[in-house]
Amino acid sequence: MFQSLRCLKGTEMRLLTHNMLSSNIKGVTNGFPLRIEAEKMVEKQVDFNADFLKNMFSKIEWKALFGAAQAMGYTDLPAEVEPSMLESDDFLKKFHHALLELHLEEGALICPETGRRFPVNKGIPNMLLHEDEV
Repeated sequence: MFQSLRCLKGTEMRLLTHNMLSSNIKGVTNGFPLRIEAEKMVEKQVDFNADFLKNMFSKIEWKALFGAAQAMGYTDLPAEVEPSMLESDDFLKKFHHALLELHLEEGALICPETGRRFPVNKGIPNMLLHEDEV
């Protein structure tokens, strides 16, 4: 039997989603952030909403977002940020692109502690755990 810890069908593997996922394997204490192995990445345009980005900023683990964007080949994000950067339209556009428009279509998310691979197919991460991982 499998225990399900998967995302809802129809969701896409945006870096926003990635920033909220972690490995929940029994005994894992360092399951975040999951490393990205991208086989296929797509960019999908999303309407820009500065207020949404400003509200999400404090909820985002920046180091994880930065690393995920780098793994997807997007290098325009700064390595370190501060809230005052939210006043810059240029920064907000880069943040928006990384967070919402980059999609992992095919590849894997890898637990930083165990190396366990969680496949991503058609943009959907499969976070199913085997019975011995629960």
